[in-house]
Amino acid sequence: MNKPNINVYINKKTIPWNDRGFNYGDGLFETLLVLHNEPKYLNEHIERLHSGCSILKIPKPPTSLIKKSMQACIGNTKECVVKIILTRGISGFGYKINPTMTPCMYFFKIKFKTKQIQLGKEYIKLGFSKYYLKPNPELSKIKHLGRLEQIYIAQDLLKQKEFDDLIVLDENRNIVECLSSNIFFIRVDETKNKTNYVFETPKITTCGIEGVLRNKVINHLRKHGKHIKTINIDKSRLRRYKHCFITNSVQGLIFIDQIGKKKFQKPDSLYSMLMEFIYFAR
Repeated sequence: MNKPNINVYINKKTIPWNDRGFNYGDGLFETLLVLHNEPKYLNEHIERLHSGCSILKIPKPPTSLIKKSMQACIGNTKECVVKIILTRGISGFGYKINPTMTPCMYFFKIKFKTKQIQLGKEYIKLGFSKYYLKPNPELSKIKHLGRLEQIYIAQDLLKQKEFDDLIVLDENRNIVECLSSNIFFIRVDETKNKTNYVFETPKITTCGIEGVLRNKVINHLRKHGKHIKTINIDKSRLRRYKHCFITNSVQGLIFIDQIGKKKFQKPDSLYSMLMEFIYFAR
């Protein structure tokens, strides 16, 4: 089978005006953190990008091409963020797809200082967005370019200045995620001389994103024999939980202090258990 032809642009300052990604959101993206000149969880990001290609019927860029282009984009930079954007390609006016068009893949390096990618506070407080995610099982889980729902949520966050981030519910009023993070809750079952943690995170089925770090944390907990469940979580369940954290590929794992009026604890045992996912000291 012939490898697909892909136009690759590395740290390009402009994009063609008739790229379908710009015109219609016809494409996918991945955002990766680079530490010590190495992109974190690159294979997992490529796997999700390829999954999105299968759903949108965009030719999959070869893994070797992505890795080669990633290194060219990073260069000698020790710490940065790289955003990969894959579009169906350049087309004429209208929605119709020319099956012979060549996909375009862009790599953008974004330099940062550590403090720029943290939430910026020692005390992290979440609220609830007034926007409810709509079901879209065909496009849930993947990182497609049509992120207008996140824009609604971001506008909501601008209005609710007392919060650092917002939790988003679906139309059934179940918790799904935050603006750009997945969320985990922890119940504590106390037995004689033993503390058992039960981790719960929302199902991602008809809406929301299956974050790369979310899946890494789930696999890590299972590997270490921890009780982790993906379930529907409505707001009324919050009173059952003692601890909470969010995960994001760039920010890492961040423990939450408060949701609305509900306060959470942050015991040292959880930090040590999840240390490999905490990228930046707070």
